[in-house]
Amino acid sequence: MSFHGGVAETILFEEWRINNAQGMIGSVIGVILLTALYEGLKSYREYLFAHTTFLRKNQKKSRNALLFSGVHFFQTFLHVIQIVFGYFLMFIFMTYNYWLCIAVGTGTALGYWLFQWDKANNDNTDCCS
Repeated sequence: MSFHGGVAETILFEEWRINNAQGMIGSVIGVILLTALYEGLKSYREYLFAHTTFLRKNQKKSRNALLFSGVHFFQTFLHVIQIVFGYFLMFIFMTYNYWLCIAVGTGTALGYWLFQWDKANNDNTDCCS
C-alpha cells in the first residue's frame, strides 16, 4: 500500500463509495466532523471520570455499588462508542488516500482545539493535591 490521491474510494462500507470530487469533499467534511466528535467524546469521558472520581472520594460506597452504578454503565457505553469510532477512523486512514488522511488529522486538531482547550491552563491539577 502507498499513499495516493484521487476521488474514487470506498470508505468503511460498500454503501460509502465515492467516485467524484463532490463525494470526496463531502466525505472529507464528514471525516473531519467524525474525528472532532471522537475528540469531544474523549474529552467528555475524561471530564466524567474526573467528576465521578471526586464524588467517589467523598462518598463511601462498596465496590459492587460502584461497579453496578448507572454512571459506570454509562462510562462503559461511551467507552465502546469511542473504541468503535477510533477503529473507524483507523480504517479510514488505512485507505491511504491522502485527502482522507488529512481529514483525520484536521479533525483531530479541530476536536482538540474545541474540546481540550481547558487543558492548556494549569488548573487541572486537582487530582494531585
